[in-house]
Amino acid sequence: MSSNIDINQKKILQDIKQATHKNISKNLAKIQRALDQKIEKIVFQRLVTGLPSIQGNDLAEIGVPDINTRLVSIVQAVANNTRVKIKLEDNIQISIHILEEDYSDVLSLPDAVYKYTSASGSGILEWLKWILLGGNGTVVAGFEFSSISSPFSRTGGGLMGSGSGWRVPPSLSGTANDNILTKALENIEKDIQVIVNQELQRILK
Repeated sequence: MSSNIDINQKKILQDIKQATHKNISKNLAKIQRALDQKIEKIVFQRLVTGLPSIQGNDLAEIGVPDINTRLVSIVQAVANNTRVKIKLEDNIQISIHILEEDYSDVLSLPDAVYKYTSASGSGILEWLKWILLGGNGTVVAGFEFSSISSPFSRTGGGLMGSGSGWRVPPSLSGTANDNILTKALENIEKDIQVIVNQELQRILK
């Protein structure tokens, strides 16, 4: 016994696509929550493990005693502010935003500046701006760092005195496209892709 069966492959593919689209739409809120949590976590992990621990002469030159504690606070803020947007049209589209191009999001944080008072007066050190954007250029004109022990030093490792100009130590100096944050987040796209694939498979199974 035999029979001829006509299979409309295009119709089958349309039905599969429609069913998948319906499944995604039904689970969109769950996908959003899962990706928010997982991607925030991986951003924090990559930053906190990828950033240098600022010590010794570098710490003394920057002049912010609690700089490493401040960095952890800034990392947490970056992770918390990571935005995941999901758009469902013909396909599911996911966009992820971690940092503003001009770093205005992190530079506006209270921990990004250090207010000090000394025998010669008071002021504000824009230390994070120096590190992220200062590059190899002079960031404090008219001063130079001297590595000397002094009770007047905030870090105990040296003092600023009159000079031609101070630059960020080479190990910390960065530009908009190449700094301690961009280095720590390098190739994070691969980690995020794994997370997205895992969560979609888990939720849509």
